[in-house]
Amino acid sequence: MMATRDRRLLVCASECLSEKRHIIIDLLYKGELHSAIVFRFNGKVFAYLNRCVHMPRTLNCERDAIFDEQRALLRCSMHGIVYEPETGTSLSTLCQGERLQALRLSEADDHIYINDKHVSRAQDI
Repeated sequence: MMATRDRRLLVCASECLSEKRHIIIDLLYKGELHSAIVFRFNGKVFAYLNRCVHMPRTLNCERDAIFDEQRALLRCSMHGIVYEPETGTSLSTLCQGERLQALRLSEADDHIYINDKHVSRAQDI
C-alpha cells in the first residue's frame, strides 16, 4: 500500500480511511524500523509512531484497536494509557503531558501521504 511519490510515502487512498478507522504501516523513522498508526478523527487525518510513551509497546499490542471503548481517545491496549487523538498528548496520570511522536502528513489528490523528513520507506519487510 505504501509507495514513494515526490519524497512522500503513499499511505492509502483517502476513501480507505473512514472516520475513527486506522491502519498500521511499517516504515523507517530516523533509520530504525517502526510501525505508525494513521487514522481519521473529526474529519482530519493524523499519524503517530505506534509506540506508547509508558513502555516500548505498540498501542495495538494486545488487540487490534487504538481507540478507547467510546472511540473518543487513543488508548494503549496493554496498560490503558490514553491520549488526545488530535495532539498525541497523554491524559493518564502516569504519563500526563508526554506525547506520542507525531508524523507530518498530507491529504491531496484523494490520497494520504506521510511527508515527514525523518521517515523513509521500509525496504523488504
